[in-house]
Amino acid sequence: MIEALLFDLDGTILDTTELIVESFLFTFRQGLGKTVSRQSVMEHFGMSLDDEFLAMCPSLSVGQIENLVALYRRHNRAHHDQMVSLVPGADEVLRKLEHQGLPLAVVTSKRQDMAEHGLKLFGLDKIFATIVHHDSTSQHKPHPEPLYYALEALGVSSQNAWYVGDSPYDMIAAKMAGCLAIGFSYNTFGVEELMESGANSIVYSWPELYALWQTNMSTGNSENPGAKAD
Repeated sequence: MIEALLFDLDGTILDTTELIVESFLFTFRQGLGKTVSRQSVMEHFGMSLDDEFLAMCPSLSVGQIENLVALYRRHNRAHHDQMVSLVPGADEVLRKLEHQGLPLAVVTSKRQDMAEHGLKLFGLDKIFATIVHHDSTSQHKPHPEPLYYALEALGVSSQNAWYVGDSPYDMIAAKMAGCLAIGFSYNTFGVEELMESGANSIVYSWPELYALWQTNMSTGNSENPGAKAD
């Protein structure tokens, strides 16, 4: 029986894709005088900023990465409220789940200030029992430590929790933590990438996620939450 749901933030609850891509493109132009492709940015969605910059440019020094992260964050914050929206259905489904007493958590690689700001912007900050952010743990997704942190805070065992996310790194972290990995295929990664990274099931919308949860509650089968994909 599922006792808690854990969620990624960007690309799952908040539609931040265009903001993130534009922030990276701007940062590479301004910080390094370099042009990178949209695809190269999106390939690493789900990693922490430090890890993504390093993955895209392995020769960067620690100091360069720190400067780029600071530049990215300034640009991202300045344009956040104008470019971010809720993923359709997120508000309604999250409130249904909260009303039914299910413990909910956010596990994100974002810093605390921006994670909380994004949730407050849409009135969702009070829904979650815990919010695990970049500064909560020393290791970040795909390492399972952030999920362990959330599970401990909720007092729930990993086998009784789902982690819902839109990136392969979310799926890897969920599997390593022992949670059921639910791939949310919205506007970043496709079904094949999520499945290859360990997704137990794929959903394409918040209503579909809610239906999957209802099915699980009626059957009590937490080990096989639904069909993997067509």
